[in-house]
Amino acid sequence: MRRLFGVVVVLLFLVLAAGCVSSQPQAGYVTIRSVDISIPDGQPPSNVTRVTAVPYLDAVYADVDGVDLQVIAKEAGTDIVVEETVRSIGTLASGRTAKEEITLTLENGRGYDIWVTIWQDGRMRESGSVNVFLPDRTVATQRLAYSLLTVSAIDVMTPDIDADPITLDIITWIANSGSASGNLVMEIRAVNLQTGITAVRESRPLGTVPGDLGAEKRVSIAVPNGYDYEIRIRLVEDGAAFATSTGRITLAPPPQVILADGAVFSPAKSTSPVALSTPAPTPGKPSSAQVGQFRVQSSGAPTPTYSPGFTVGLAAAGLIGAGFLRRRK
Repeated sequence: MRRLFGVVVVLLFLVLAAGCVSSQPQAGYVTIRSVDISIPDGQPPSNVTRVTAVPYLDAVYADVDGVDLQVIAKEAGTDIVVEETVRSIGTLASGRTAKEEITLTLENGRGYDIWVTIWQDGRMRESGSVNVFLPDRTVATQRLAYSLLTVSAIDVMTPDIDADPITLDIITWIANSGSASGNLVMEIRAVNLQTGITAVRESRPLGTVPGDLGAEKRVSIAVPNGYDYEIRIRLVEDGAAFATSTGRITLAPPPQVILADGAVFSPAKSTSPVALSTPAPTPGKPSSAQVGQFRVQSSGAPTPTYSPGFTVGLAAAGLIGAGFLRRRK
């Protein structure tokens, strides 16, 4: 009788053990295999470039429904969104790689982070980015300016720091060591760093600079007060850019400081004009587009799931084995 009972216990243990190691079929999920960035040839000279993002998508373990693709172009190193596209993909078949093409129109002479995010039933599954730099294509060939122009200083000042909207005077000192210059234009872009909104985007004529002389050029813009701004300027002579510069001005109120006695510390405001010196213009920019590698930044892939009988079967096998040992004693 004991021998028969032992055989039954062994068979029962083997059945339970078989149930322990079996797992439920893994739920399907979507992932980004890679992303290519292409810049179509034959685009005419312009201040923008059409860029095509080509993500390759895989469904892992099983077919996946409710897939959406989001492609966002941001100013390099910031959260300022320049362009965004969302496309509904629908169903992805397991074992097949799906290819999508998203076209973005981006301003030249700047760097961008192109973010690709894949969603499944409204849940983010994977996100990554590619860095891209686009060269200046305003003119077909880079030609020399008619004169030898240099920018020795760029300042941003305001006559009234409390005004809202506040007036910002962009002042440049341009020296000309050659013959009389052509017609000069300043292209201005002021981006609100708190909201990411472009507050000003204008082109202003500056006139000319006589030969072997220098001239101060002043352009005024108005923006809402109480924010921080990144100001970019581009100086152009008869269609040919000869200098660019970027600087930041802080207009947002400082964080409130509460002293130990509960009083709020409020430093006195200065009524004198505020000046911001920007870095010296750097004319040396890459002449061709530069594209980095796609890097996955975050992933929401599900973890494997096992049969719920795993722990129950293991516990039951332990109890039966313990009872069998007691009987032998």
